[in-house]
Amino acid sequence: MNFDKANYLKSKKEVECLIKTSHDWKNTEGFILDGIISPDIYEQQKLKTLVILGESYGYDECGMMEIEDQPETDLIGIKAPKVQAPRKISSLMWLLHHSIYNGIKTQWDDFPELFRLNQENIKQLQESLSKIAWINVKKASKNIDKWGSGVTRQSDHEIYTNAFRNKEIISKQITSIAPDLIIVCSTPVFNSLNEMELLGKGIVNRKYEVQSNNNGQKIIYVSHPSYYRHWGYERIYETFELIYETIK
Repeated sequence: MNFDKANYLKSKKEVECLIKTSHDWKNTEGFILDGIISPDIYEQQKLKTLVILGESYGYDECGMMEIEDQPETDLIGIKAPKVQAPRKISSLMWLLHHSIYNGIKTQWDDFPELFRLNQENIKQLQESLSKIAWINVKKASKNIDKWGSGVTRQSDHEIYTNAFRNKEIISKQITSIAPDLIIVCSTPVFNSLNEMELLGKGIVNRKYEVQSNNNGQKIIYVSHPSYYRHWGYERIYETFELIYETIK
């Protein structure tokens, strides 16, 4: 699949309208208009990657925020100590981008401890995030203040049902983003998308295996980044190796 930036921007406007007509976005279902974080940078990537998760957290109860309008110094809340997904996913993407740029597989000893919140790490992780697309199947953002102490535990049933609710929206996003690699995070996200065939045909329910769909895209189904056993440094490196072996 070939990425067309003009088509993506046109489709994003359609996605915005679909969300606004299907959600009470002015009162109780505020949302981040997710998608490609930086279309100009994404367009230049040899490996175009889409990460799909369940939901966003911490946005207001009403209104809309463009994913492209986030502060460049804090993409997807990467500086927040309690927010796990951005740092872990961007660490995986750092390995892939570093290897592609250098034309050789990054070795374990060259993998920095990117979870540590310092200026250099944040800079590297921000650069990794700026190269990808990031969407959630549940469009209404959860206000974490209502759940107490920054709790962000997702409801699998809620994620699953919202994916079906947003089928047309998600389909438009995946098609217009035209990724080479799709990383699907968590069971309810994978199950719902695969049942709707939004991941393409020929994809089966197997975690941590890179599969190819009928469009030639690579799909990998992984645990949610909050699951530390699968998202520590060693397991991130193992996941990187699985992906790299299929794209090198």
